[in-house]
Amino acid sequence: MNLQQWLIPAAATALLFALLLFLFPYNSGDSSINSPLGIALWTIWTWTFYHTGEGEPDHSYCLLVPLMVAYVLYEKRSELAKIPARGANAAIIAAIIGLVLFWIGARAGKQYMGCIGIQFLLLGIICWFWGTAVFRKLLFAWAILAFAWPLPFLDSAVAFPLRLIVSHTAYCVLTLIGIPSIQSGTALLSAPGASGLPVGARFQIDVADPCSGLHSLLPLLMFSAFYCYFFLPKRWQQWLVFPSAIIFAIVGNVVRILLLVLGSIAWGSAFAIGTNNEPSRYHEACGFFVFVIVLGLECLFGSILIRLDRRWSPTPAKKAASPSETAPAALSGSMPVAGEIARWRSGAIFGFAALVMVVYLISPPVYLPTEAGVLLALPEEVNLSDIDGGHFYGSYAPVSDAEHKYLPQDTEFARKNYDDFHAHNIFFSIVLSGVQQYTIHPPEVCLVAQGWDIISYEDIPIRLSSGHQLVVRNLSIQRNAINPQKQHFLLKAYYMYWYVADNITTPDHATRNWVSSWDRVVHNRDHRWAYVIAMSPITQTFRPDGLNADQTRNLLTSFIRQIVPTFQKDEIAQRTDNAQSDHAIDSKNNSRDASL
Repeated sequence: MNLQQWLIPAAATALLFALLLFLFPYNSGDSSINSPLGIALWTIWTWTFYHTGEGEPDHSYCLLVPLMVAYVLYEKRSELAKIPARGANAAIIAAIIGLVLFWIGARAGKQYMGCIGIQFLLLGIICWFWGTAVFRKLLFAWAILAFAWPLPFLDSAVAFPLRLIVSHTAYCVLTLIGIPSIQSGTALLSAPGASGLPVGARFQIDVADPCSGLHSLLPLLMFSAFYCYFFLPKRWQQWLVFPSAIIFAIVGNVVRILLLVLGSIAWGSAFAIGTNNEPSRYHEACGFFVFVIVLGLECLFGSILIRLDRRWSPTPAKKAASPSETAPAALSGSMPVAGEIARWRSGAIFGFAALVMVVYLISPPVYLPTEAGVLLALPEEVNLSDIDGGHFYGSYAPVSDAEHKYLPQDTEFARKNYDDFHAHNIFFSIVLSGVQQYTIHPPEVCLVAQGWDIISYEDIPIRLSSGHQLVVRNLSIQRNAINPQKQHFLLKAYYMYWYVADNITTPDHATRNWVSSWDRVVHNRDHRWAYVIAMSPITQTFRPDGLNADQTRNLLTSFIRQIVPTFQKDEIAQRTDNAQSDHAIDSKNNSRDASL
């Protein structure tokens, strides 16, 4: 092996990645694990802190990615040895972009941005040392490395739509085979029986994220890519089988839900499902069994395509030369001898490693505040003078088991149900995030999962007593409900929410993310966000003398105007300043009157 061609560049590359992954501090807002990215990834892959509520075992498939990459390199070793090293000077741009993205991700607390930066950096280094011809040979190994990166944002962007698809498909199948059921968002419940059994007596299954298809889709896509690359000879076969993993994952999870329903009917929910913290063995076995069957079906699909191709094309076509064998390497730099790598190229990567060390030494840690912009103490009474009744009394509103399970342990809550005993009810809640940023997420995800349909939304400005303007987002929502007389009706409601940090409010989730990332990168500080909710039904939908939509809207905005100064710190401070100013003015006037 040529020492200058492989070992020295590999040593420079290994040093750079070792510093980035195992020394450079990575403040991840998507996880409470604040450590170098490589160590954080290892704890996620091996779910080291699963017993403390940190991480899930569904990412253990990522441990297979390095083995797959190593196998591809082993298979390509002879081909790589024949390709002369023609380093591409322009590839240094991709390497710099990767380093910048990694640094921004570390400062902004976005783990996935650091992973994207690693991908760019690896692309740039391969082309920088060995050229685009070598990269084309390693393209599959580089691409499959993406499966090693946990991407938490996919849970809301992809997992939730899959949950809806799986739950609705399972509901249709249950109806088709004669098992009466009710779909409420992503939950499936048994319909009331003729013998008087209530709703959900035979089975109650909520299609949570692990059953959505995403947690089986990602490993299935990874295995599918590996299978297509090594076992399917034609490109059209590969592009038919690889995306079919999405369909197979959905079908497999529908079958899994059906098995859980049948198991609950036959042996009871405790045997078939278990609990949120400890799923039953039957539950776990169904997941494993379905995944193996789905993986086998995808391989069967690929073998059927091969047989069909042989029938259609009995004479195999002559293998065409690959682009790397016919086309010259683009962006190649001038080299004195083909196959040798100039030492200054390795020196440049060693220079990057030294730069990483300098940045590591001079970068201060991101300030993570412990103070929030809200007080977790809601008033016992709220008085509205502009409506009939209007004297609201607060009562305890519990935090659901699902919130305790899926939200981080350092999440804090304050919530009450307010009732003025004149048929006006308001649910008010504050959810305060801890270290992890994914505590706060768009409410549209949870509402649809609970069976609500979002009809429209609007941003409403509310003028507070301090003179400040608070903008809240108002969702118009509805869902099917049953009244005490067992009659079905369409329940409509308004759901208003906004996000609060230290002297910052916004009704927009994207704006909240942008503010947090910008302040972490530019001002070296983070925010502890609170998510505030005010919700009330449009009572006219189930009571003739109830409030209509406009009246409910006015009720909520008036309630928010009154209650915000009791818990939002910037408004409390403003009210205190105004009171002190008024007191000073009164004292001055009294002194002047006394002197006269």
